[in-house]
Amino acid sequence: MKYVFILLTLVFVDNRCSELNIDQEAISFEYSTQSRGQYKNIKINKKTISVVDKRGKTPQVETCSEAHWKTLLKAVKLIDVENIPNLKAPSENRFFDGAAIARLKIIYNGTTYETQAFDHGNPPKEIKELVKEIRSISENIE
Repeated sequence: MKYVFILLTLVFVDNRCSELNIDQEAISFEYSTQSRGQYKNIKINKKTISVVDKRGKTPQVETCSEAHWKTLLKAVKLIDVENIPNLKAPSENRFFDGAAIARLKIIYNGTTYETQAFDHGNPPKEIKELVKEIRSISENIE
């Protein structure tokens, strides 16, 4: 009986993981911030991390590690990607230069899902973990 329970548990866990499978070659992330004196654009796909910290500057490009990639995929699996254009920003400091304007794009199978503008450092709670991971990864290559 114990073995049957373990077998059933493994089947259900395996099915749940299959439901969440993402074509890893078809997804990429882009996070950008801008204000009067600040600009940053971060692009990440399975192979590379690209960071530009000044308009017109050549991007710094590094290989995306397997660990970083898995962390991003774990974070994106918690998000209803098709709904991110409808997310509301929790604050409005960007309206009076209190924060840089930020946006997140998730590109999947040729379709771009982009958030509305939000305050850099204060994303909507639904994407908070993903934004945190993207920012953390980019800080390690500067």
